[in-house]
Amino acid sequence: MRVPFVDLAAQEAPIAHEVLTEIARVARKGHFVLGEDVEAFERWLARACATTYAVGVASGTDAIELTLRAMGVSSGDAVVTPALSFIAAAEAIGAAGARPVFCDVDPTTMNASVATVDESIERATRAGLRVRAIVPVHLFGRCAPTASLKALAAQRGIALVEDAAQAIGASDESGIPAGGVGDAGCFSFFPTKGLGAWGDGGAVVTSRGDIATRMRRLRAHGAVEPYVHEEAGRNSRLDALQAAVLLTKTQRLTDWQRARTRSAARYRSELARWPLLLPDPPHPPAVHAWHAFVIRTPRRDALARFLHARGVETRVYYPVSLNRQPCFKWLREPALPVAEEVCRTALALPIFAAMSDEQQDSIVEHVGRFFT
Repeated sequence: MRVPFVDLAAQEAPIAHEVLTEIARVARKGHFVLGEDVEAFERWLARACATTYAVGVASGTDAIELTLRAMGVSSGDAVVTPALSFIAAAEAIGAAGARPVFCDVDPTTMNASVATVDESIERATRAGLRVRAIVPVHLFGRCAPTASLKALAAQRGIALVEDAAQAIGASDESGIPAGGVGDAGCFSFFPTKGLGAWGDGGAVVTSRGDIATRMRRLRAHGAVEPYVHEEAGRNSRLDALQAAVLLTKTQRLTDWQRARTRSAARYRSELARWPLLLPDPPHPPAVHAWHAFVIRTPRRDALARFLHARGVETRVYYPVSLNRQPCFKWLREPALPVAEEVCRTALALPIFAAMSDEQQDSIVEHVGRFFT
């Protein structure tokens, strides 16, 4: 049986008519950029994250960059972020004019920890860098320890910006929704995310009015009124069509979250007999969004080839840690052993809301055959 890594067509089919109806409504209204639909989605997202404000932008990457700019991070500053992540956070730090400083990750959660972040702040300070912010990544749908990191940020007098791109629907160790703890939280609505648009999209949530006000200005060319620009901003606006798609999908988000949680629990039960390091769910009240189900084994590459030959699609998240990426070679970052070990051993198995029991049976069976 062929099992795709993610099957968006199967997930979208049951709601396609409803979404298309909303798209037609927006088309008849003729207001395609920002407007009432975007404002309605922003209100929903702010409530969902227990924040006061939400600001829609064009992508999750823009969300991080513009948030850092809104907080005054610029040339000469440094920002700490984990080395085990997609490049977006580090890319956004550089685009804001700052220098990324990479930290290692916890060997169990694969997220940044207070210890790894503090070590990187100390290293940066010794090198004469001015650290202005921490950008932890809620990797694979599990929140980093944001309550503890917020305390560290307050102690250090720096900002905390959550990269919650993979964590819509998750909660941290205090039960606070992803994005709702730091000075701001940044989301991506790329189609494969837990809440995905029919294209690109992103947003920032915050309870700080100064950040929200400047974000709205920066996303629209720095304008304070038509053709009057207080600063150079960016064209980074969430469009009304995508907002309408997202609003329609919010009604399914809880069901999709439950489906992924069931699949993750079944993987953990069925794969426990094999020599694999499996991801643990966090202790309540924390909630894992299960954006990805990532196993670890020294035989990762052989297992991936074995599954591919039998029709099971997998992903390597991530083959190269950020401190070893060619584009960051000039930073001369030190070795970060846990992140680099995960890059050698981690393999993501298919997990998506529309995955059938038969598809998961096939995956589990093939993994078992590999080890026997």
